[in-house]
Amino acid sequence: MRDILSALSSLYPDNLCVLSALAEGADQMVAETALELGLPLVCVLPMDRVAYRATMTDDDARRRMDALYDHPRTALRFALPPVEAPDQGDVLQYEQLGVFLARQSHILLALWDGTDPDPRSRRNARPRSEKRGGTAHVVSIRTSGEFGDVGVDMFRASRIFSSRLPRLELARCGPILQINTPRATATQDAVAQAGNVRWWSDLSTEQAGGKLPDLRAEPLWETLTVQSLARTWAEILRARMPPDFRFICEARAALAEIRASAPHLCHESAGYLMPAPPDVSSSKPKEASGAEAPGLVAQDPNLGRVRDIFAAADTLSSQSQQFLLGDWAPGLPWKRSAPGRTRLGSLFWFAAAVPLSAICFEVYCEFGKNPALLAGYAGILALATGFYWLRVRRRQWQNLYQDHRALAEALRVQFFWGLSGVPVSVSDNYMRQHEGELGWIRLALRGPSLLAMASALRRTAVPRQGVRQHWIEDQRIYFDRRIRQYKNAFRFSQSAVRLLIGALVTVVVGLLAAQMILGRELSEEWPEWAREMPSVIIGVLPALAAFFLAFRELRLFEEHLHAYGQAASVFDHARRQSEDLEDMLQKNPGDPFVEEEWRNLMIVLGKESLAENAAWIQTHRAHPVTAKLG
Repeated sequence: MRDILSALSSLYPDNLCVLSALAEGADQMVAETALELGLPLVCVLPMDRVAYRATMTDDDARRRMDALYDHPRTALRFALPPVEAPDQGDVLQYEQLGVFLARQSHILLALWDGTDPDPRSRRNARPRSEKRGGTAHVVSIRTSGEFGDVGVDMFRASRIFSSRLPRLELARCGPILQINTPRATATQDAVAQAGNVRWWSDLSTEQAGGKLPDLRAEPLWETLTVQSLARTWAEILRARMPPDFRFICEARAALAEIRASAPHLCHESAGYLMPAPPDVSSSKPKEASGAEAPGLVAQDPNLGRVRDIFAAADTLSSQSQQFLLGDWAPGLPWKRSAPGRTRLGSLFWFAAAVPLSAICFEVYCEFGKNPALLAGYAGILALATGFYWLRVRRRQWQNLYQDHRALAEALRVQFFWGLSGVPVSVSDNYMRQHEGELGWIRLALRGPSLLAMASALRRTAVPRQGVRQHWIEDQRIYFDRRIRQYKNAFRFSQSAVRLLIGALVTVVVGLLAAQMILGRELSEEWPEWAREMPSVIIGVLPALAAFFLAFRELRLFEEHLHAYGQAASVFDHARRQSEDLEDMLQKNPGDPFVEEEWRNLMIVLGKESLAENAAWIQTHRAHPVTAKLG
């Protein structure tokens, strides 16, 4: 175990932590080893700490659990909420923990003898009845999915899951690393297999070039035979690790870099999510929970860390968006210059390259074949193409903008779920239909989700007015403003294209009429510019129309009008419902039914937001910004 953790730590330095329930035996041994190696520990107990201690068989196990739970290098600690179900005892608590570990871990470490006392083949598609929440159960959930392994009763009674994952689940969960650990009662032959290592993964590897493994292939389990040297383990494991893990580490490094290089912009982005708390010494007492919300966030380090990650992702996305698209487009307001803002992005210059090169070429053809104009034509296209390949593509502005926007919007939902007392993981509800190049985003959210879940489970007061004001109202206002801006831009570009096409038709008809009247040829007595200019105009006007069409198509004005209109309606509907629920709670404080309705509203609103953003990134992926050479 020590060699494997050392190898993983060398593969992902400063990115690895160990998630453990601190059960007596193997769990505590792994947690102690992790701390000895300097790895941070995340402790998640299946139930209240006092009740969990009482389930342990001896004082030594309780002492070790306390030492690990209270250790200064334990980065995060919380207990899962009770699962209210009659006649189930603690069974559902352990089953809830098992599903949680299967969903939230990136690499599942299974110290297990490989035997399943209640395999699927014996249950005829029925949920498990023996050893629910045990290691065999967690491994089965990871390899075969929740449907058919976990009964729906646990999900209905649990606060940390919004639903059971569907039968036709497409999202991949991640690798399993099993160390054969025979029981004390095992046979001598079984004991001889102790320490053998097996690997299972449903994700692509670096060597596979992004191709996902066929889950029907047998066997997916692979035996790893290596010497017990950390370097050898690192080499063996590196070849089997998915590129998604590398993407997560690269994104984390990029967020750290943007926090260091642009702290003022990150602070500004954090204010979009939740403003800094007011100066209580100078402000009048305020009734509302809306005024309390910033203070609650300031006092909650876990939620504050989620906000900091959001701020960095939002800033990085905005900067990349500025480089790629810029602030301005035809029909949008010309904004005042500000730090971190770029009026004219790459899209403007790519779009402008079309009419500029057309002007050079048409003038070259019609006015004396000046080689400087031909060189200008070729140079403009070469500059546009070179800038795309050497700057836009190499620096990955497009992916940085889209991927970190997706990350930021998911973190927005996770933040407000935590503030609303909703301990649901956003990674369970985001991009589950979008594997491949976007799958790493869902996996990356597993870490921040733990922070928000811990915050939600400790929350005793929910600032409902603050959530409504800073999430529901602010997002509704944002979408309404965007609709107005994009409607103006769409109409402007549409009018410009119609005007240019109308001018083109007018020039063509006028030239045709002039030639018919003058005997099919323009008079040689006319000056050269008068004879050749109509041809230049006919060649340039479509290129000018292409300039406006490029903005309309690549800024996706029409698509955004539809999507943002729906989103604004959803947030407006949520605003009305939240106000009604707040009124009910003012009249009947602490009504558990109304409080549950509030939490359900927040979950549904979060899922709608995540679905809208997933559709947004798919739409943008289908319309990349490139140098237009057609």
